[in-house]
Amino acid sequence: MYFKVGKKNFNLTSSPLILGILNLTPDSFYDGNQYKTKSSILKRVEKMIKEGADILDIGGESTRPNSKRISIKTERDRILNNIILIRKNFDIPISVDTMKSKIADMCLNEGADIINDVTGYQFDEKMPQIIAKHNAAVILNHTSDLPDKMQSKTTYKNLINDIKKYLNDRAKLSVKFGINTKSIVIDPGVGFGKTTIQNLKLIKNTKEFKKLKYPLMYGVSNKAFLGDILNIKNPKDRLNASIITGYECISLGANLIRVHNIKETKEMVKIWSYLKDVRN
Repeated sequence: MYFKVGKKNFNLTSSPLILGILNLTPDSFYDGNQYKTKSSILKRVEKMIKEGADILDIGGESTRPNSKRISIKTERDRILNNIILIRKNFDIPISVDTMKSKIADMCLNEGADIINDVTGYQFDEKMPQIIAKHNAAVILNHTSDLPDKMQSKTTYKNLINDIKKYLNDRAKLSVKFGINTKSIVIDPGVGFGKTTIQNLKLIKNTKEFKKLKYPLMYGVSNKAFLGDILNIKNPKDRLNASIITGYECISLGANLIRVHNIKETKEMVKIWSYLKDVRN
């Protein structure tokens, strides 16, 4: 299986890709308001690449539970010039975590490669045509609603089947608008409109989502459901839980993992890869 990002074709059969998270928001649940200057951003990106990130995932709007939407101007001011800065200095593929087609259009114009839409086009129906216009890649995330409402909507007729259908429908819509089928990633949306038990079920049923035949991403890094299980309130103290859960995701077939802790994740993936080769 391959994931096409611009002129690059990532081979996903040998090892999963690591999406390193760069939050440019003041209210991120993990590292909000940490990267304010050009110097701090360049140093962080350089470190992320050295630690093993395959793709940068840059966000200017928090999508944590109960977060509110911000204006296009505010989001643009947070990320656009930084994407230009990063693209001038580094060759790594850039994913933009946004639900707004105007932001996507601006960022893709300036060298971004992927749009990570956590709403799966629910917020902005113009998003797929913008992505197609730029021949860009897309990550389609499942959520029950926008972040301010999603945790009040955790009832499903059949959790796995409902999400599979949603992701398959979103992927078909993407292709209909002209997005390359090899440039589509699906994400079951751990933490987006799910309870702790439901999040665990999404992970245990990874193989069900693999049946859709698209590259599969999981984002479990430092999330609240891990804190609920371990009674750990500070997200930064959930490192061990994140690595263990990430290991389970890739062992069950996840092709991409979106993480804050790149060095530790890279080490985990290397150990997993050696164990896989021994088993085979």
